[in-house]
Amino acid sequence: MPDPVCVRCRGPLRTPEHHGAWACPEHGDVEPLHPALPPEEGHLADVASSSGVPVWMPWPMPLGWSVSGVRRAGGTGPSRGVAVSLTGAGLTARQAELVLVAEEPGVGLGASYAGLHATDPGPELADLPRDTKLTAAGHPTALWSLPVSDRAVYVGEASGLWLWVVVWPVGEWMVVHDDLHLVDARDPENRAHLAKLPTAALSPRLAG
Repeated sequence: MPDPVCVRCRGPLRTPEHHGAWACPEHGDVEPLHPALPPEEGHLADVASSSGVPVWMPWPMPLGWSVSGVRRAGGTGPSRGVAVSLTGAGLTARQAELVLVAEEPGVGLGASYAGLHATDPGPELADLPRDTKLTAAGHPTALWSLPVSDRAVYVGEASGLWLWVVVWPVGEWMVVHDDLHLVDARDPENRAHLAKLPTAALSPRLAG
């Protein structure tokens, strides 16, 4: 299994045995980002059982879409950030990709997939439009659109944590809408859905 990398830049890390914490030469102490896992039921269940943050899954799954991987950030304790990728036929593109990230503030996993240099959205978020919403764990959740040119990036708050939704290509932003319902795979009543999820090959974008 490859070593964990920096959650922000994907660079190599100094291990806790040598530094006292996982540390990146550029970004200092960070949460280690573990290798992306194929979307097998066992991998999804293992990540869900050891996560301190929601493991968001669309349910019901949008027509023609499949889960294409899962990735966690965190040390030996519960995960502090989890990303789930999905692929499907786009409305304007042949194929679109969606990455859902739940994380604690300060981790930087969502920002890294969004192509941002910061770890969290800044105070300027309050000045941006709330472009859309979805439902997360049964609650309507407002999402703000961030100005990123090569992908569509939305961020909001769900279950007291950051929820990032990142879409490629940028023209497929419309896959995020009011009828998108997310459930937390950590909840026992949602575990049964894992065996029913359509799956695809591991996403190179998630693994990158």
